[in-house]
Amino acid sequence: MEKVQKTLIATLLLLTCCILLAAFSLGAFLPGWGWEKRLMIIFLIALSPLPLMILVFLLRTIKEHDEQTRRFATRDALTDLYNQHTFWDLLNYEIERSKRQQYRFSLMLVDIDNFKAINDRYGHETGDRFLRQFSVLFKNAVRKGDIPARYAGDNFTAILPLCDESQARTVALRLLESMRRYQLVLPGNESVQTTASIGIATFPDHAADAQDLYLLAESMMVHAKSTGKDRVSAPCEDVNIGTLKSAGAKSIMVMEAVRELRIVPYFQPIINVADNTVLAYEVLTRIVTADRVIPAAEFIDVAESMGAISKINSILMERSFSLANQNGYRGTLFINLSPKALMLADFLPTLRAQMTAHDFDPSRIVFEITERDAVKNPEAVKKSVNALRNEGFRFAIDDFGSGYATFHYIRLFEVDFLKVDGDFIRNMGGDGGMDRAIVMNIASLAGHLGIKTIAEYVESAEILSNVRSSGIQYAQGYFIDRPSPHMRNPAPYA
Repeated sequence: MEKVQKTLIATLLLLTCCILLAAFSLGAFLPGWGWEKRLMIIFLIALSPLPLMILVFLLRTIKEHDEQTRRFATRDALTDLYNQHTFWDLLNYEIERSKRQQYRFSLMLVDIDNFKAINDRYGHETGDRFLRQFSVLFKNAVRKGDIPARYAGDNFTAILPLCDESQARTVALRLLESMRRYQLVLPGNESVQTTASIGIATFPDHAADAQDLYLLAESMMVHAKSTGKDRVSAPCEDVNIGTLKSAGAKSIMVMEAVRELRIVPYFQPIINVADNTVLAYEVLTRIVTADRVIPAAEFIDVAESMGAISKINSILMERSFSLANQNGYRGTLFINLSPKALMLADFLPTLRAQMTAHDFDPSRIVFEITERDAVKNPEAVKKSVNALRNEGFRFAIDDFGSGYATFHYIRLFEVDFLKVDGDFIRNMGGDGGMDRAIVMNIASLAGHLGIKTIAEYVESAEILSNVRSSGIQYAQGYFIDRPSPHMRNPAPYA
């Protein structure tokens, strides 16, 4: 209102200036007229409807602009649903209202399944069309008085006042059924169709504040997605709510780290045990927060379950190549990669673009294949690995000896390095005769196949000595050097 008043005063001042200017202008055209006649004509013009019409038009325009500004501050521009900021305001308000009036309400989190694939295949314009149409389905599925919002990307939320878990599940199932029936028709009669994964949580049954309620609903949504998608998940008696909230907090932490580019590479040297020279650096993924540096073991499973691993890999490699160039390092980098990441459609094109941008030769990259994912399609993995090998990239098997799959990889495709599982390396001394025999046999097998070997978890001078005597060629571990954000040469060893 204050803005409108200021604008009204400015408009009246402007009109006054215009009247005075008109008086002077009339003197130029009618030099024989005195000031009295000129002011009379201007006075008659001022009393006409024209200035009033101009004033009304200006005020109406200002009011419309003010309303649009307020709307854009609370609404998502693409879907016209409430945005993330407004969602949190409304959720906190609903928490307080629920406490005062002592009723239950539920929170529903929705993630569109496989939306990235739609964007990648059909383009962002089609993806935006799909999101707009989904928002219409979403508004029609929730009840009158419910509060739907677009949280970010293909993530949506709905606050369901006066709604227990059973009623919330009914609303969620109605949305799933609408999704199953919906198809976005494209030119050429091709259609786009997908499903959604939904998590629900109820206040105060499942959480005592807005943050915990969101974390729990978000973790239930991740659970729905990881157990098959196209389903609704809600807390039950045999679910550890503390564990679920922890997983939800990790998911949010990962999303924020990706969005804010807080994924950073740490480098750990791999040395030649014969002369202690640095063969390469292994690139380790870290997330940096305000108070700590978080290792990959604490978030990588969550990142993979929520589909963020591709973006994390991209940020990690981009920064690793850049730092290597800044430090004048022309050697080899070992980069961890899951078989699932290998088969993503955008992996190889993104990698090529980054290598070209940083003038990085493929022979300087060794991808470490891990056993974190069971390989459901070994032929597809073999095809992806061979495509990369044909371009000059090399491969290592990580944690070799920890399971059958590592031996299977040797038969599946050609590798350059075996990284012997750290449990065998650490237990070679003292009474670890069996572990020592296993390590020596792995070294012998690798030698017959023309594959180099690397010992992991070398944490003492004794372990390094055992590695040297077992036939393993290279080593890494805390005794040699801890992971660091800098590429540094380790101290010499005895």
